[in-house]
Amino acid sequence: MRKILCALLALIIALSCACTGDRETGDRTVFDLFMTALKDAQYAEAYSFISAKTALDNQKEGIKADTNAVTLSAFESFWTKLTDTLKITDMEYSVKNDEFKSESSRSIEYTVRYKCEGIDDLVYDCDISLTNENGAWRLLWDPGCAIPELDWGESVGRAHLGAKRGDILTKDGTVIATNEPLISVYAVLSEIVDESVLIKRIVEMDGVSGDEAASRLSGYLGKTASLHRLCPEELTLLYMQLEELLEFSDEETQDKLFKSAINDFMMIKQFRPDQIDAHTLERLELLEGVHVDMKNYGSTRVYPYGSLLAHSLGYVGLASEDEVKSLNKDRQPEDGLYTTDSTVGKSGVERLYEKELRGKDGFYYFIRRADGTVKSTLYRRDAENGLDVHLTVDFDLQRRTEELLDVVMFGENTAGAVIVMNPKTGEVESLASYPTFDLNKFVIGFTDEEYQALSTQPNAPFVDRTKRGLYPPGSTYKVFIAAAALDLGVLSEDYVFTGKIDNDYWTPTGYGTWIWPSIKRTRVQNRTMPLNMANCMLHSDNIYFANAALKVGEERLKEYLNGFGMSSELPFELVNSRSQILNPNERMSYKLLADTGYGQGQVLITPLQLATMFCAFRNDGDLPTPRILDSMYSVSGIYSDRVMKSSYSAWLKNAVSKQSIDKITPMLEAVVDPSRNGTGRSLRVPNCDVAGKTGSAEIGSDKSRIISWFAGYRLNVDEQDERVVVVMLEVPDMSAYSMLKFQIARRLLMFEENTDPNAAPADQG
Repeated sequence: MRKILCALLALIIALSCACTGDRETGDRTVFDLFMTALKDAQYAEAYSFISAKTALDNQKEGIKADTNAVTLSAFESFWTKLTDTLKITDMEYSVKNDEFKSESSRSIEYTVRYKCEGIDDLVYDCDISLTNENGAWRLLWDPGCAIPELDWGESVGRAHLGAKRGDILTKDGTVIATNEPLISVYAVLSEIVDESVLIKRIVEMDGVSGDEAASRLSGYLGKTASLHRLCPEELTLLYMQLEELLEFSDEETQDKLFKSAINDFMMIKQFRPDQIDAHTLERLELLEGVHVDMKNYGSTRVYPYGSLLAHSLGYVGLASEDEVKSLNKDRQPEDGLYTTDSTVGKSGVERLYEKELRGKDGFYYFIRRADGTVKSTLYRRDAENGLDVHLTVDFDLQRRTEELLDVVMFGENTAGAVIVMNPKTGEVESLASYPTFDLNKFVIGFTDEEYQALSTQPNAPFVDRTKRGLYPPGSTYKVFIAAAALDLGVLSEDYVFTGKIDNDYWTPTGYGTWIWPSIKRTRVQNRTMPLNMANCMLHSDNIYFANAALKVGEERLKEYLNGFGMSSELPFELVNSRSQILNPNERMSYKLLADTGYGQGQVLITPLQLATMFCAFRNDGDLPTPRILDSMYSVSGIYSDRVMKSSYSAWLKNAVSKQSIDKITPMLEAVVDPSRNGTGRSLRVPNCDVAGKTGSAEIGSDKSRIISWFAGYRLNVDEQDERVVVVMLEVPDMSAYSMLKFQIARRLLMFEENTDPNAAPADQG
């Protein structure tokens, strides 16, 4: 109906103009009708108002079309593509000026405003000429009537500007995850054989003249199959040369490789910087038609230190369909949506801060010439690169921690974890799980043999033991049993155990008939007496602390330990396992309660949880919220702005009283005093006062392996030097492994001495 009405109106206007010569009505109304039809996407209707000089389908007798003219289908295609490309949702216009040039021509200056999805309005000042054809005004349309810079044969395009994934850095600014350009080896197939030779071959193959062969050349170069016909021997030779240098896989056949060419451009292979040497690149450049690009064809995620912080830093990979749906849920299309070709964080920090690291893509609209080159930019929204994520981890300390584990541990039957925290701030300064793996392998891709070897390795390199592994804490737990007994007023530090001990075995009394095995303690030579709390902490006496747990009782002990975060989810940024006092749906027997007193029974804990609990003894009784994120920065060139900074918060307050801390800390100092007969006397930290506790727990059906613990902290230091260290090792229960935890903890608790490289050697006499 609308089309019929507009057509009738156009006819009335034309007749009016023809009869009365009313220029003010005829020419301006035609322009308004034309613009209204464009606004409503009625392109055939708009086309009906275009002059026969520029609209081929409007041809009339006696009117000759200009050199540049448009058909209806081309006109519709022009506006449809323009609207789709710019995502135009509405169009407005206003006339700025109109003037008569003669009785048969007129010019209208107007402003057109395109409302586009996701960007500011695009506003252009345009002009259009009108001509009077047989008494009716018609428009002399050209592409510049839509956008002034547009000319015949040109179009509007949209190009993507990808956001750079943010780097991950340690607290001191060392980059541990970044992006590096791929080294791309490509060939321009048309360069393999001289053009004159190719033309001669076309003459021979097609039986055409030289001029015709020259005109056909671009067609041959644009089709790989045709190029194979034109120079099969050269392409075969090129493949053989490339295969010798690049060692193609079975899937990278000559046929498959050359079919991947776009026109005569063929990407041969891309490499990370560490995958190809300079000598090979030099030899590739000598091949006819082969080129090497160092930066323009994509980038890859690189972990410069390989296995450093592997279990917590995480790695990237291609997004799954489920990940695409989840990540796109709150993401705007103009920011760049995820696809299954997108690289995303798969674990650790890379996954946790995926959205912050990803950034927002940009784009620009441009005018494309007929030959495909860019004429000008209409609109540009720069990409917002992902934020740089700075961790609380101290690079030198992390590297030292991992080196210590690597040097001290030996054999595929050993494993372990180390946590280093600042108890005053909650910052995790180092966390290492052993054995580890090279993060770059997840980006490059494992061979089947490599992945199988790591997956079946007895000490399981992929297992994160720092925060996912749950272990019986052994005698390190006695510190918290002592705190419970003191804080609840059940025992004093002077309480002396006087029960009957027979050959280091004790059968509890006062709890009904004891139907379980007796409690056993480790045999100690030259045991310090009496059996008070300090001496029993010194020798890690199971009997004393089993008795303490029984005296405190199930409910009060569970409530107190829950005040240290047991049975609660640790509020750490990265995924971690929940520690426990008792198995789910298990009832606490007297035997389990007694075993809990020395960290056995069903108590399980992560090294990170234990470290956080020990922090309370250096943080006035409060457990800090452990954290690995320090800050985030927005980076542009050489400039950076901090957009986020984490800060201290207490997870659990008053977990242990100051009075109990003051009583227990001297006991733990004695444990590591080399002049005393304590279980930690081998620690021997040379330049720092420390307090600590050892622990061990038998594991395995044959009890041939143990979980060997050390947990300790510095004393009498400034806040920035405060440090809690927890070492957990899974090792055979043999004397050769008994000192390993001390070797690791000693180096992490001591102050590193900054030696002058120019100083004279120390006197060894």
